[in-house]
Amino acid sequence: MKRAKRTIVILSLALAGCRGTIGPPSATPDVLSLHILTTPATTALIQELAAEYAPRDAVVNLRSVTLNWDAIEQQLLAGEASYALTTYLPPVPGLWTAPIGYDALAIIVPSTLSLDALTLDQVRRLFQGQIADWNEVGGPSLPVTVVVQAPDSDASRVFDAQVMGEHRVTLGARLALSNASMVELVAQTPGAIGYVSMSALGDGVRTVPLRAENGPAVTLSRESVTGGDYPLRAPIVVTGLSEPERDSAYYAWFAWMQSPEGQAVLSRRYAPLHP
Repeated sequence: MKRAKRTIVILSLALAGCRGTIGPPSATPDVLSLHILTTPATTALIQELAAEYAPRDAVVNLRSVTLNWDAIEQQLLAGEASYALTTYLPPVPGLWTAPIGYDALAIIVPSTLSLDALTLDQVRRLFQGQIADWNEVGGPSLPVTVVVQAPDSDASRVFDAQVMGEHRVTLGARLALSNASMVELVAQTPGAIGYVSMSALGDGVRTVPLRAENGPAVTLSRESVTGGDYPLRAPIVVTGLSEPERDSAYYAWFAWMQSPEGQAVLSRRYAPLHP
């Protein structure tokens, strides 16, 4: 007990001996409360954008809710939410949109599978089950295993719109429940083929270059996506019933997303709007 009392006295004396001018209290920063819906593909992105956004004399309080696109569309059209961030946007009359960057679908195979490139027609026929062995498209003699994501995921909706069209994926396809599980399943399955967001690429897989029927092969990169050379890209957009007011917190935030500072954050995972 004596030792404890002595410590308190020493600290008290030390504090009493400190001299200096105490400035006026700083102003309490404003709190910007922002509410936005996200698809599962954009949840991590919106959190990063909010964390890096630092408006002057303000603190950002973000409330984001993750839903699939069908639920987001319903809430937007009913006026139950103001804005959403998505990489999948079907034609919906009456919605305002603003692009902030680009995502792209990577067609992936195990890193051990040797393959030069594929056309989109070959990709479609592989996923239809019409091409059953990789030797039919210049690969090794190895059976093809098709892996897909859930039908309501952003990746599957973009894949269906840009690759499959009216065609259906083979009933023999294996199901991955997320981008991460897709990468893991393809990496561990000889002869597998799947698709993921460019933001989700991981170890054990490689991206397949894509080419037009008589054109050069295009490798997935931020440069090829931003420049429009890579064929499977999807704009990342903010969308809502109406454009935000010019003096609103939402307008300032969305404009910052398109600024060099916001684009630098987005480019950690995706392709920016401009080179």
